[in-house]
Amino acid sequence: MSTNTVPRWRLSMLGVVTVALFVAMFTRLYGLQIIDASEFQVQAEANRVRLVHVPAPRGRILDRNGKVLVDNRISVVVAVERNSFDNLPAEQADEVLVRLVGELNRVGKPVTVDGLRQSIHDERFSRYAPVPVAQDVPEQLKIYLEEHTDEFPSVSVERMAVRSYPYGQLAANVLGYVGKISEGELSQVADNTEKPYTLNDDIGKSGVEKAYEAQLRGTPGLRRIEVDAEGDPVRVISETLPVAGSDMVLSIDIDLQALAQQRLEQGLAVARERPPRSGNEPNSATTGAVVVEDPTNGQVLAMASYPTYDPNTFVDGIDASEWAFLTDPANHYPLNNWAIQGQWASGSTFKLFTGYAALQSGLLSADTVFYDSGGYQIPGCRGDPHCFRSNAGGAAYGRLTIPRALTISSDAFFYNVGAQFWLQRDRLGGDDGIQQYIRGWGIGSPTGIPLSDELSGRLPTPQWKHDYCASLDDPTCDDVWRTGDNVNLAVGQGDVLVTPLQLANGYATLANGGTRFEPQIAIRVEPPGEADPVAVDPVVAGQVDLPPEVREPILEGLIGVTQSGTAARAFSGFDHQNWTVAGKTGTAQVDNKADTAVFASFGPVQDPHYAISVFMGESGFGGTNAAPVARALFDALSGAAPLAPAPLGGQPAADIGGLVSGGSTYD
Repeated sequence: MSTNTVPRWRLSMLGVVTVALFVAMFTRLYGLQIIDASEFQVQAEANRVRLVHVPAPRGRILDRNGKVLVDNRISVVVAVERNSFDNLPAEQADEVLVRLVGELNRVGKPVTVDGLRQSIHDERFSRYAPVPVAQDVPEQLKIYLEEHTDEFPSVSVERMAVRSYPYGQLAANVLGYVGKISEGELSQVADNTEKPYTLNDDIGKSGVEKAYEAQLRGTPGLRRIEVDAEGDPVRVISETLPVAGSDMVLSIDIDLQALAQQRLEQGLAVARERPPRSGNEPNSATTGAVVVEDPTNGQVLAMASYPTYDPNTFVDGIDASEWAFLTDPANHYPLNNWAIQGQWASGSTFKLFTGYAALQSGLLSADTVFYDSGGYQIPGCRGDPHCFRSNAGGAAYGRLTIPRALTISSDAFFYNVGAQFWLQRDRLGGDDGIQQYIRGWGIGSPTGIPLSDELSGRLPTPQWKHDYCASLDDPTCDDVWRTGDNVNLAVGQGDVLVTPLQLANGYATLANGGTRFEPQIAIRVEPPGEADPVAVDPVVAGQVDLPPEVREPILEGLIGVTQSGTAARAFSGFDHQNWTVAGKTGTAQVDNKADTAVFASFGPVQDPHYAISVFMGESGFGGTNAAPVARALFDALSGAAPLAPAPLGGQPAADIGGLVSGGSTYD
C-alpha cells in the first residue's frame, strides 16, 4: 500500500465516524424534541408550578322545618407564611416567635415557642399557603398585628370558614363533628379525584357529618403557583374557585328533639332521687336514649342520647383534657350515640314479638286461656330454685288470654310461650323456632340507618350459645340450650339485647301493619346553585305478615297498657280527641345493677305517625320512669301541650314541667 493511500483511508474512517455521531445526535434530538417533547414539557411544568388546594365550605345541615342545625361561621385565624418565614435570619425568626407567643397567650390562646415552630413546619400544610397557628383570635389582636406588620414579618391574619353548631348539645350525637383527616382516613378517600383531600383537610368524624361526608364536602378550589429555582413562589398563574358542599335536610324536628332530650335528662334525674326497690342496687340512672320514628316512612323525628356533648368543642381542635373527659368510662362515654350503640335487655317490651310468634305459629289463638297462678314451673325441672319463675311482685292474675296478658304484663303467660316453643320444637320450627318469627322484626340485626357504628343487638339461639362458650375456652361454660333459655328469651331477658332504635322500629312495624322500614335520618339533599334537590326515598327492609287475627289481639293488649295496665298511671288523663296510644312497659333486670326502665309505644292508633322508645339505664320500673317521658312527648305531638322552640345553645328551658315522681308501677 502506498503512503498516499493510508491518509486517504484514515480520512474515510474519520468521515464515517463523524457521520455516525451526527446521525446519533440528530436521532436523540428528534426523540427529545419531537417524540418525548410532551412528557418533558409536563416535567418542566411540574418543576416550576405548584398546585395548592383551596378549602371549600361544607354544606349546612338543617332540620325538617328549615332550622339551621350546623352552619359555617367566619373565624379570625393567625397564620404564618412558611416560605418567607424560613428565609428570615435565625435570630429575627426567633424574635418573631417570641413576640407572637406573647400576644397569643395574652388573648387566651396558650402556646409555646417550640409548639409554634412545630405547627409552622407541620407537613400537613402546604409551603405555598399560609399555615394557621391560632384560630378564633379576638378582633383586637387582628388589628394589632395588622398595625405592627414590621414586628411580625411573615405573619398574617386570615378569615376562614369553620363549623358552627348553634344548638350546642341538642342532637349532638346525631349531627356528629368534624376534625382533621388522619392518614388512615386519607388513604380511604385517595380515589376521590372530584373532591380531593389533603392532610390539612377536615372530614366528618361521626354522625351525619360522617355519614353524608360525600354530600357535605365542597369541591376544593385549585391555585397554580409559579415558583423559582429555590422553590419560592413568584406569581399565581391561575385559580379555580372552590364550590360549597350540598346542604342536608334531616328528618329531625329540633323542637321535638329538644323536648326529648329535656324529658330524658329530667327523667334520669328523678330516677336518681327515687329509692331503689327492695334488694336492688341504687338507681344510678347514668345513660339513656329516646327515639321518635314515623311509622309511615321510617323517618327519625328525634333521637336523644344521654350523656351528650357540645360539638363546638371540636371546632378549633380539642385539647387533651377535654378528650380525656369525653373518653373516660367514669363519664359514661358522652360521644356514644346510645340510641344506636346502647344495647340493653328489652324486658317486657319484647312480649310484642313473643306474642306474635305464639299467634302466627298457631301455638296459641286470641282466645286461648292460660291460668296465671303468680309464677311458672318449668316442665321437667326439679329441685333447682331457678325452676320456678314468679311474676313481678308475685302477683297472680288468674285466667288470661294474650290481650290481657300484654296489658298487665304477665310474665308467667309468656314464660309458658317460651317453654312450649322449646318443648314442641319438632312441630314449631326446630331449635330456633321462636327466633324465626322474631327475626323479621329486625331484632338482632342493624336497622340500616345511615349512621356509622350502629350495633346489632342480639337475638340468642342455641348455636349462638354454643359458639359463645367455645369462644371463651372455659370448660365451666354451659353451651347447651335448655328450656330455661327459651323462657328467659320470651320476656326479653337472658342474653337478649336490643338498641332503642331497633325497638322503636319494631313497634313502628306493628303500627303501620307490617312494613319494616330502614330508619332514615335525612330527607333531602340540596346541591349548591340552581341544581334540583334530591329526595332521600324510604327504603323497605322487610315485611312482617300481620293478618287481622294476629295483629288485633296484640294491638288490643297494647292499648290496654296505657288505659288500664302497667302504664295507666303515666297516661292518666290522656284522653285527647282521636288520640289513642298503644304501648308496652319493660323492666329489665341486670346483675348487680338497678333495673333498666323501658317503654315502647306508638300513636295515634287510628292513624299512627309516631313510634317512641325510651330506655333509661339503671333507673327502675319502666312504668314509673320511662313511660312518663313518652307521655310528655305524646302530649306535645297531640297538641295537648305546647312544643316550645328549641333553645339555641342547647340549654334546657327554665320550666319543662313535672314527671310522675311518686308511687311505683310494676313492669
